[in-house]
Amino acid sequence: MKTLSLVLAAALLLWPSRVDAQLAPPNAAGLSFNHVHLSVADVELHKTLWTELLEGEVVERSGYVAIAVPGTLIFLTDRAPTAPSVGTAVNHVGFKVRDLEAVLDTWKGLGYEVDAEFMGGEGFPQAYVTMPNGTRVELTGDPGIARASEMHHVHFYAPDHEAHLAWWLNLLEGTRRTRGTIETTMDVPGSNLSFAQADVVAPTQGTAVDHVGFEVEDIHTFADMLRSKGVEFQIEPFHVESLDIWVGFFVDPAGARIEISQGLDGFQTSMPTGGTPGAGG
Repeated sequence: MKTLSLVLAAALLLWPSRVDAQLAPPNAAGLSFNHVHLSVADVELHKTLWTELLEGEVVERSGYVAIAVPGTLIFLTDRAPTAPSVGTAVNHVGFKVRDLEAVLDTWKGLGYEVDAEFMGGEGFPQAYVTMPNGTRVELTGDPGIARASEMHHVHFYAPDHEAHLAWWLNLLEGTRRTRGTIETTMDVPGSNLSFAQADVVAPTQGTAVDHVGFEVEDIHTFADMLRSKGVEFQIEPFHVESLDIWVGFFVDPAGARIEISQGLDGFQTSMPTGGTPGAGG
């Protein structure tokens, strides 16, 4: 019995810890924020950098690789990005971290520079860093969060950001709110969506941030609702057999590629195929 206890204890030590409260529950419309999907030329490097930066958990299954952070999955696709995120319809993605100074020290220790440090509009210290694939990341220091990091916001840019926000508010039947000094934002479970002005933005497909994703409870009903509001799907909802999920893609008026999924919320808790227990991706 003593030998068995030692074996079980060792197994528990080897089993990666879960990131609690991975994805937010859906709102009344049956939707929650789900993931950010990046184009990267070196998946192994990014697995290291994202886990070091945000203390996330690497999740791999059926050939998909993601970093799990409370509120989102950060998917990594092995392809060189055609452009950085700055200059596209998704300028940057933002995360809260419990200890910003320690995170920036870690980042510098890995040999990278911090783009800028400043006091943010919400009254917290903030910083920008740029990942090697060109994804701009905004970090907000908030010692009050429960975990080392969590999803905070996606910052969309458009030539008419007011109209862009209005389009999203109508699409999701959301409520506009001010986030700190930023007046053009809305919330969905798991993330804030913020909107800023830029004279010219490029479509996101193929760039550092290829797309962002939302989980829905019933993809076919949700897709019908989107169509009723004028959305034309770039890729109609289809079944991904290897993950047993449904996904579909459309592009918003500014050129941001958007994915809706049904079933991806179980990605992290599903057993991996051919890997260490505790994956998903």
